[in-house]
Amino acid sequence: MSSNHGHGHDVDLKHVDKSLFYVHAPRLQAFAAVLLVLGLIAMGVGFFRHEGPRVWASLIFNNFFFFCLGLGGMILSTCTDVISATWHRPIRRIQEAFGAYVPVAAVLFFILVIAIIFNLGDAKTVYRWIDHPEMLHHFWGKRSWLVPNFFYIRVVLFLLMLSGLVIFQLKKTTTRDRLWMEGRYDEAETYADEYRVKSRFWSAPSLVIFGVVFTFLAFDVTMSLAPTWLSTLWGGWSFAVMMQTLMAATLIAMFSLRDHKIGSFWKRQQFHDIGKLMHGFTVFFAYLTFAHVLTYWYGNMPEETEYFMERLHSPWVYGLFAVFFLGFVIPLYSLIPARAKWTAGWTLPVAGIILLAQWITNLILVMPEVIKVDQMSVPYVEVGGFFMVFGLFMTTFLTFAKKVPMLPVADPLLHEALSGGH
Repeated sequence: MSSNHGHGHDVDLKHVDKSLFYVHAPRLQAFAAVLLVLGLIAMGVGFFRHEGPRVWASLIFNNFFFFCLGLGGMILSTCTDVISATWHRPIRRIQEAFGAYVPVAAVLFFILVIAIIFNLGDAKTVYRWIDHPEMLHHFWGKRSWLVPNFFYIRVVLFLLMLSGLVIFQLKKTTTRDRLWMEGRYDEAETYADEYRVKSRFWSAPSLVIFGVVFTFLAFDVTMSLAPTWLSTLWGGWSFAVMMQTLMAATLIAMFSLRDHKIGSFWKRQQFHDIGKLMHGFTVFFAYLTFAHVLTYWYGNMPEETEYFMERLHSPWVYGLFAVFFLGFVIPLYSLIPARAKWTAGWTLPVAGIILLAQWITNLILVMPEVIKVDQMSVPYVEVGGFFMVFGLFMTTFLTFAKKVPMLPVADPLLHEALSGGH
């Protein structure tokens, strides 16, 4: 892994072939298109077989999974702006490319809202309380909050807020690089310095907006599928899942681009830092999951324990065991050695295992609330939904990487990072 970039790298960057800062991957784009088509076919078959609610539920959990990857990337980038962290600079554009998916995910959720309003493909039955409001009669808070029109307005408003903030931030961080790539170095430098000062102030309020809005959105989109169940930890727990998957996906993207020109600007330290964060969020995810279970066990509240009892039946129980071992036990112990964070043959399998585990987590959050156990004999709709959304996610990432330099060349802190700053 190249790390021989010394002082004065800011001068060298101007003499590098600028086209090398973009990523062109026509084969991967074709692969993403194939996945998208396969996913659409699988979901079309689901509608044809009158399994509309199952198709919509598959869209919810798959889209939420990738939406969290994108939002997590923007949250981490914003965190590093607040404290002017230099270590993150060479790799932040990967996470901003993830963030480009947030508005796309919002469009898919808008389609879901429209489908529910007009009951397209039995979409209204996915959220049971919409069809049967009487089930919330004894839950004063929920019957006031879970009101269909209020729900639609909230979800659309939350998605518009998050997408707007993401687009605003991406525009600011990419404009300085576009100026630099056009050879307008003085303009780029002036813009970048102004942005750095301003971002120190508005990044912290942005994080508050991200945190509050995401918490409410997670409650509405995923937790309200089980309308009589409540978790006050839901926002924090969803954040833990988000950040563990973000670190795993970032490492996979970094290893995939390591042989590209951009990869030559990454040091072992960047791999190590993301690996440490992945290890840390593995523990945080497990801690909050255990906190859920422990609280309901000693509280012995039937309306709360029912949620878990439902998932202790086949086939969901296999998912619970898979998440425990794949999402916690294996990463916890296998990531302890330092070299486990930067060695491809070691790190990549662990990152892949984490992503699989958290995909299963999302599946067992959503599907048991929507379909009967016997419908899961062949999970073609669930896997098809993954193919479709993953294809969209990859297409968005690669389109972004083709148009925006994947190294933040005009970032004032980049040169310090390339010179060994941390």
